[in-house]
Amino acid sequence: MKQLYVTVIFIFIAIGLSQAQGWRVVGTVLHSEDQTPLPGAYVELKNDSGESVREALTDVEGKFSLDSGDKGTFTLQISFLGFQDMEMEVEVTQRVTDLATISITPSSVALEQVQVTELMQRAEQKDDTTQFNAQAFKVNPDANAEDLIRKMPGVVVQNGQVQAQGESVQEVLVDGKPFFSNDPNAALKTLPAEVIDKIQVFDKQSEQSQFSGFNDGNTTKAINIITKPDSRAGKFGKLYAGYGYDLSENGEFGINSDSDPRYQAGGNVNFFNGDQRISLIAQSNNVNIQNFAVEDLVGALGSSGRGSRGGRGGRPGGFGGGDVGNFLVDQQNGIAATTALGVNYSDQWGKKIKASGSYFFNHTELDTRQTLFQEFFVNDNSDFRQVYEEYSFTSSKNTNHKFNFRLDYEIDERNTIRFSPRLSVQENSGTESTIGRNQSGPVLLNESDYQFSSDLSGINLSGSLYYRHAFEKRGRTFSVRLSRDYAKNTGERNLRSESRLYSGTGATDTLDQFSEIATTTPEMGVSLSFSEPLSEKSQLSFDLSTDIRKTDTDMETFDFSESTGDYTAQNNILSNIFQSDYTTQRASIGFRTRGEKGMLFSRVSAQRAVLQNEQIFPYTADVKQTFFNVLPFAMYRYEWSKETNIRLFYRTSTSPPDITQLQEVYNNSNPLQLSIGNPDLKQNYQHNLFMRYSNTNLEKSTVFFALLGGTYTDNYVANALWIAPNDTLLADGVLLPRGGQLNSPVNLSGNYSMRSYITYGIPLVPLKTNMNVEVNANYNRLPGQINGIINYANNTTVGGGLTFSSNISEKVDFTLSSRSSFTKVLNSVNERANNSYFNQASEIAVNLIFGKNIVFRTNVAHQYYDGLSAGVDQNFLLWNASLGKKFLKDDRGELSLFVYDILRQNVSVSRSISDTYVQDTQTEVLQQYFLVKFMYRISHFGKESSRADESPMPYMDSWRGRRN
Repeated sequence: MKQLYVTVIFIFIAIGLSQAQGWRVVGTVLHSEDQTPLPGAYVELKNDSGESVREALTDVEGKFSLDSGDKGTFTLQISFLGFQDMEMEVEVTQRVTDLATISITPSSVALEQVQVTELMQRAEQKDDTTQFNAQAFKVNPDANAEDLIRKMPGVVVQNGQVQAQGESVQEVLVDGKPFFSNDPNAALKTLPAEVIDKIQVFDKQSEQSQFSGFNDGNTTKAINIITKPDSRAGKFGKLYAGYGYDLSENGEFGINSDSDPRYQAGGNVNFFNGDQRISLIAQSNNVNIQNFAVEDLVGALGSSGRGSRGGRGGRPGGFGGGDVGNFLVDQQNGIAATTALGVNYSDQWGKKIKASGSYFFNHTELDTRQTLFQEFFVNDNSDFRQVYEEYSFTSSKNTNHKFNFRLDYEIDERNTIRFSPRLSVQENSGTESTIGRNQSGPVLLNESDYQFSSDLSGINLSGSLYYRHAFEKRGRTFSVRLSRDYAKNTGERNLRSESRLYSGTGATDTLDQFSEIATTTPEMGVSLSFSEPLSEKSQLSFDLSTDIRKTDTDMETFDFSESTGDYTAQNNILSNIFQSDYTTQRASIGFRTRGEKGMLFSRVSAQRAVLQNEQIFPYTADVKQTFFNVLPFAMYRYEWSKETNIRLFYRTSTSPPDITQLQEVYNNSNPLQLSIGNPDLKQNYQHNLFMRYSNTNLEKSTVFFALLGGTYTDNYVANALWIAPNDTLLADGVLLPRGGQLNSPVNLSGNYSMRSYITYGIPLVPLKTNMNVEVNANYNRLPGQINGIINYANNTTVGGGLTFSSNISEKVDFTLSSRSSFTKVLNSVNERANNSYFNQASEIAVNLIFGKNIVFRTNVAHQYYDGLSAGVDQNFLLWNASLGKKFLKDDRGELSLFVYDILRQNVSVSRSISDTYVQDTQTEVLQQYFLVKFMYRISHFGKESSRADESPMPYMDSWRGRRN
């Protein structure tokens, strides 16, 4: 490793001594009428043979920079949604050919938009980017970015999660710049719709791909919001506050001793001045509103800090597991009070440095009452039914701080550095009271009444450093990645339980235990990448990388001693000191070529991985495994036209088991459902094959997208479940009562899944409404093991959805949607365990402004399930409404009365299917209350300050990777 770092240093020095200048074409694209810059315009440079030399998108100032590779005569083409394509000849005779400003003219369709808005061009497809025209979708004046994108074809916001083209959106950018790190919810709720000009949906390449210019296949779905030129200098946002009470049982507004006060306050303020942008968000409420990312809750996702329900795969000591949805969806399960704030900053420091960063603070107090029902897939076709029921109340407090920063330094035209440090700190404490019982048919086998408490903290510090050098020869590049991560989780927990056994001896088993947990995980990695052009159309890449991850975990459990009156008797069965090291070395060669309409990326990697597990206490054991894998990757894109393309992906990958799956120590946080790790687990090997088809018809304003693909996993980490036929004392002296479960991970083959997704969007011009149709079908084959027999749970789901969104005016805004799915589960071991269920989620949202600025808003959501367990509410409505009045200058103020859950029907139910059981969950949620709310909208825009001395880095490089 030391030799590798020395080599990297010498390479840096050699490159620094051999820098050279290239041939570039630069310019600025402007609107022909008002001479405002056009960010996100597509610019392409072609040689005299008509072949593409370089592509880019203009930055927030409309600027572009293209590497021509050599001097000569070229053709420059510029296209932008709603504007006529422009083409011009460019003579490159010097190192930097400055075309100054280039004006492009709105298309005839765009000119008609003044009178005939329904003909406004809605979308455009370019390569792997779908660009929507925000002006073609009407929303109310107070709408935010989330309200806007809900109307766009292929974009779905459901349960707080944003999906685009069938995939979860991982990041939202604003004018190509990071915005609130990787939290889509914060970004979409912060920006008002009125400042948005375009919405781009694309596959964001990894930082390694961006710097090397060679696609490594690691992409995430992202959204880029392009703001209006006149909105890039000013202050905008909103402030709000509300106070009220729970309503009485009969729905009256009476306030009595049983009424709990409800409050909500917060807002967001954005300060934009060209490249310098500062955004502030804050909120404090006790009505379950959350809008921060799951990364804010690392190490504290469990409701009380313990493992996942039933101890299945949960981390001993409580790190991990739990329902992450409790911190993502607006109206959450349970009763939550939240105080949170965030700051986002981005700027251009001089001519060569771009900086962006964000800070989050989140404090949540959550109380949850929950009923859980599990039915296990038993091993025969008898009438035997093994079920587990649980009733729990949890109370938790979580405090989180998260800091992200990114610095891009363009040393010169050929050398670039990116530095990205990250820091998060979490503290979580909680208590849980639970009654759980196992039942076989009508016979109650046993039950456990236990209290669990925990006090946990975690810190994660990481950083990455990228360096890229582009040689004078076009397409020849060199890049280096250095990364360092450090994570530490510490904490303590208490468990007090009493288990009653109704069979066999009829004994009572009690536990009173205290545990201390500490886990540290340092990780480091380095990779070198070199690309070499073979011709104007093809290129080779060579990569070397190594990554080392070490995990040390120390868990000590003590039983209460009557003689000392304290927790002094160490329990060796529940104590463990364990180390796991995972090291990979990889060598890769890649090839890229492109023609007039097609482009191919391919790569093959040879990887050696070593997984070494060492147990130090309570006994010593050492397991070392070495894996050699060949990992192919290929991506092919073919464009029939600017509007139609198809993409094919094939990618392979490996991943090791985590420390909680490897650590051979019992997790008894639920005495009726124990779990233990398996140090003999192997890494898995995964194949992914996907096809995506996109078509955007500009004339008809239709959007069509289709996805079809599948995944196969070898050495899949499955659950090996053993259900005790009688009260059993395990080998280590741990009592497992009759019907109790012991779960451990095991590698099994035969796991694969297939999924398909189709969406079609079309404007219904006579109705001034947009219609979006979705169809999906998924299949998942999950292997699991029950009492030594392998079971395959074959899950098939088919569904569809229909959405109508108004495009009438800003004063009449509605969205009507309905999505249905049917799931059928077939088991290979026991046909009696086969089941099916149906789910339908429908919603109508209406926003009306009428009379003298009277505002009426209502939202009705209907959930229907068929096929869930008895006693689980399967049909309910959630109806919210508000009535308000706008006032003050420019209608910036609004006073309203808001009522939540008018019908008092709000509940939360869900079904999940694993490889060994089906689980239904019903959770207490917030019900009827009212708030009197005041909202003030901030909207002040001025002339952008002059920054003529600054030249931002190419817009495209910040999110799509450099084209070579």
